[in-house]
Amino acid sequence: MNPLRLKSRGQAMVEFIIVTPVMLLLVFGALQFAFLYHAKTALNYATFQTAREGAVNHAHMAIMENAFARNMAAIYTNNDNLTELTQARDRIRKEIAAGFVFIDVVNPTDEMFNVFGIDPDGDGWDEIPNDNLMYRPVTREPISDATVQDANLLKLRITYCYPMYVPYVNRALAIMLTQLPDPDTCPGCSGVFRTAGTFERNCLDNGRFPLNAQAIVRMQSSISEEGLAAGSAGSGLSGSTIDDTAFQEGEVRGTSADQTTLTGFWTLDISRTPGGP
Repeated sequence: MNPLRLKSRGQAMVEFIIVTPVMLLLVFGALQFAFLYHAKTALNYATFQTAREGAVNHAHMAIMENAFARNMAAIYTNNDNLTELTQARDRIRKEIAAGFVFIDVVNPTDEMFNVFGIDPDGDGWDEIPNDNLMYRPVTREPISDATVQDANLLKLRITYCYPMYVPYVNRALAIMLTQLPDPDTCPGCSGVFRTAGTFERNCLDNGRFPLNAQAIVRMQSSISEEGLAAGSAGSGLSGSTIDDTAFQEGEVRGTSADQTTLTGFWTLDISRTPGGP
């Protein structure tokens, strides 16, 4: 056989070995980002609907969590039947309980409750009134730059840990966002979740990608401080913290880890939940 032909075959094999992993990473990466885009679109809608639900229900956190589960269930449904919709909604609810969803009430703040809040029932829980606003004091010290109308704006920032299903890409993204670049070799680099214990970092440590969305609506009912405190862990007024033990690798509050964390493979079974089998 011609030695030149043998050499050519060997060169083609080397090129194939070098190019194939790169091509697979590009194809899988495009697929993963398509999933992320779909989830982000659903999250934008779910966040707005959650804020609307809170506006007419005294910003009650448990009601807003149910609204989020109902509107976010679309990402886990493929058929238009009631059984699958119920399973998808329950899956989101379990993710909320497991700490994979963080509903942060950016406005009103604790300070606004202290300044504009009243205690109509005398039970120690304040409410920011929503009626007769034109006759109420517009501003009060010590936050003279905010008004009672400002305090009646409900602003939510929801972070959702979306499972990264596509193999190899999920691990590659987690490594790039948590370990690279090194602050010693790349001073001033931003956008990398190197700090342990943050919500976004905990998402990545569990094989999930943190997605954020915000919504702001005007309240149609008084904002209840008691209602805001009635949600699951990981939800509440701005500045609240979550239970980081929910994100220990291989464990979610005493239950088995998400299947995508253990295997890194595609897991589209709708029955799988953070606390499920």
